[in-house]
Amino acid sequence: MVKRPIRVLDLRDSPWVDGPGRTILQTASMVDPERCTIVIGAFNGDSHGDNAYLQEAKSRKLDVCPITEQSAFDRKVIDQINEAIRRLSIDVIHTHDFRSDIFGLWCARRNKLPVISTCHGWIANNIKGKIYTSVDRYALRYFDKIIAVSGAIENKLIGSGIKTEKISTIPNALIIDNYKPDKNNQSFRQELNIDPKHSLIANIGRLSPEKGQEIFLRAARELLEYDEKLCFILIGIGPQQEYLENIVNDLGIKSHVRFAGYRDDMINVYNSLDLVVQSSSTEGMPNVILESLLMEVPVVATDVGGTSEVVQDGFSGKLIDSDDLNQLVSGIKDWIDNKQSYQTKASRGRQYVSDNFDHNQRVARIMDIYDSVLNSR
Repeated sequence: MVKRPIRVLDLRDSPWVDGPGRTILQTASMVDPERCTIVIGAFNGDSHGDNAYLQEAKSRKLDVCPITEQSAFDRKVIDQINEAIRRLSIDVIHTHDFRSDIFGLWCARRNKLPVISTCHGWIANNIKGKIYTSVDRYALRYFDKIIAVSGAIENKLIGSGIKTEKISTIPNALIIDNYKPDKNNQSFRQELNIDPKHSLIANIGRLSPEKGQEIFLRAARELLEYDEKLCFILIGIGPQQEYLENIVNDLGIKSHVRFAGYRDDMINVYNSLDLVVQSSSTEGMPNVILESLLMEVPVVATDVGGTSEVVQDGFSGKLIDSDDLNQLVSGIKDWIDNKQSYQTKASRGRQYVSDNFDHNQRVARIMDIYDSVLNSR
């Protein structure tokens, strides 16, 4: 058993400060330093450019461990992780995605350390993604502990042959006090010069096929025939931006659609929004929905992943099937016709998220898992 504070090397592939990234950094910032130190490790290769994730970790004064790579499976990554384990006296490795799972598992076994993975979900937009997902689910069988961010992810892990006793479900969570609605703050709307008489409908997330922005835009075309005082905004960056911009042009709705890019002032953004639409075909535990409800912004969301564990259909929001244009259009029309009712739903949602997705509870459970994997050894 470790008598000094536990030292955890937390490995992540993505360079972005997205929902999972913020959750990891918040956890590292909130653990009791007398019990634990979490070192933020991230792959930082030429393909990533400026690594926003590591920069954010440094701004929070967290310990960081950049891992340089020249290719997707650079053998030198293993050498760097092994060296960091020795230099930083690491006790536990904690991983979060396919490549960090593979590298982390290999190095943990080499150094006789316990290894934990948090499963945020899988993206399989192409053959490579499907192969990675299959390999990852198989590799997870050899981890000491797996944290699922939703009950839906837990069920997928069990379906992959992973023993139930290895899995703990700990949903993503937020620091509740950071989210205080102020509808008088319309700075984001003013920045984009959006008519105050227009309803502002947002899709928030990486511009990637699994997020369903194409169907969101096709719904926008139909909705503008129903109500022309609508403005649709996509917040995020990603590989599909040019493709989506071309769709906007083809649909003839350019004057009603904005691409806002990556934002680091999401509280201001939420204060200006009238509706958040999740059009994803897959999710783990969607932080965007948690944030929207905490900011009392109504939501229409696809019933995928852990979404229904946050949104109760008809009570705190509207759930629809994924990849169904008619349901998406109908759901947003329902909001247009019943805005006050949806505002009440959003208020109920804020209370539910406050009661069930508090980050303090998540940190305590993560620490219990670190203690348990070390004590079992």
